[in-house]
Amino acid sequence: MGFLIYKKTNAGTTDRFERIKPLKLAGTDGLIARHVKAMLPGQTESWQLDVAGLVKLDRVAGEDLVVLFNVAGSGAKSVCFYELTRVHGSCRGTITNLALDFNIVLDREMDESMSDPALAFEAPAAAMPKKLGEMLSLTGGPGGGDWKWGESALQIGATVVQPNRRSPPCPHDACTGKAATG
Repeated sequence: MGFLIYKKTNAGTTDRFERIKPLKLAGTDGLIARHVKAMLPGQTESWQLDVAGLVKLDRVAGEDLVVLFNVAGSGAKSVCFYELTRVHGSCRGTITNLALDFNIVLDREMDESMSDPALAFEAPAAAMPKKLGEMLSLTGGPGGGDWKWGESALQIGATVVQPNRRSPPCPHDACTGKAATG
């Protein structure tokens, strides 16, 4: 999964993002496993973690740090970054279900002027960013497990986009570059 730590600098009408390092959420040594293992019994059934707490778990210090999820992946003809705002967790046995809240930072087709958006890029500063929620699951919990990405507990496995009535609809389908259909 493409979770990355970026330094975010506001320049008036745009935000500049510069990548610092990847963020490891899965695995027995991943941040979610470390967080759950450090909790007292009875606290793992429902918990929240903001981005500052997540970055602190990774021992990264500094101001204006954000966690972005690179949706597009390598070889894509569009660029799509979601800013993680909060992680909600629920753990039972060897399963940890996660609900992640995001703001959509950038979603557009790439052009020749963009060198490598995964390293650094600029995006319009949004007064009211479009919000998104995603459900993920890890095969680890207070009862053990390998902490790998697994099947979500949701049957439909859907992404939930919260409507933003003050801005026009996004002209592109997330990271495909295709025009959105009504």
